[in-house]
Amino acid sequence: MNKSQIESYNEDGYIIIENMFTLEEVNKYKNEISYFENKKDIPNVICEDNKIRSIFAPHMYSQVYEDLYKDLRLLNIAKKLVKENLYLYQYKLNLKEPFLGKWWEWHQDYPYWHFDDGVASPDMTSAMIYLDDAKSYQGPLMVIPGSHKEGIAKFKEKDTLDKNDILNSLSSNLKFTVDNSIVKAYADQNGIEVLELKAGSVIFFHPNLFHASTGNLSPYERDTVIITYNSINNLPVSENKRPDYICSTNNSVLTESDELCNL
Repeated sequence: MNKSQIESYNEDGYIIIENMFTLEEVNKYKNEISYFENKKDIPNVICEDNKIRSIFAPHMYSQVYEDLYKDLRLLNIAKKLVKENLYLYQYKLNLKEPFLGKWWEWHQDYPYWHFDDGVASPDMTSAMIYLDDAKSYQGPLMVIPGSHKEGIAKFKEKDTLDKNDILNSLSSNLKFTVDNSIVKAYADQNGIEVLELKAGSVIFFHPNLFHASTGNLSPYERDTVIITYNSINNLPVSENKRPDYICSTNNSVLTESDELCNL
């Protein structure tokens, strides 16, 4: 992890590491998803129209995913970006079914962690791992560079704003979304990047970065893993924070090795 990459992350709110994982590794993670097809009744698995949209805390059920979030390639970079000792804060798979995968509106992740879980500071980073090649027609991640500098942006007025239903932070009808006028202002100034990447590539992004994705109308899957690392000095303080599978209560420090990160 070099200085220019860190500067790029601080300026743009994200960096891309292409081909971090081999296709053999990606296939291992993809194949493990099938285990959850028969687990739609557990709270960790979020469905819409009887199709899996998200799987939270997959490591609770899978050794393959237990090993993944501890992977030193991820940890080395995450620690250099946050500059603190880290623990696993949130872990999920986002699946976009062919023809049916739904959108994610323009939003920031941090408002959910701040208001719902009581996390005081955005001293965190998320690693999104592409498990499929993602073309524009599959609904890949879209970001607005530099938008993380806004802090917590004004929310779009929605009925869901005043609701405490957990699903409003997990479904296609998100609770905290960025007001359209602010999205437009930042897009006019900085543009929108559509992150079409190969399977095995990883995006590290700031919790306040504006991001979204369209639906997947293609005949191809578009699956991702998102692992959020938090500073050990930034633990949630809310007594009413969300369940453990969404906001982890295991704050064991994750170790990293400088020897294995020379990307």
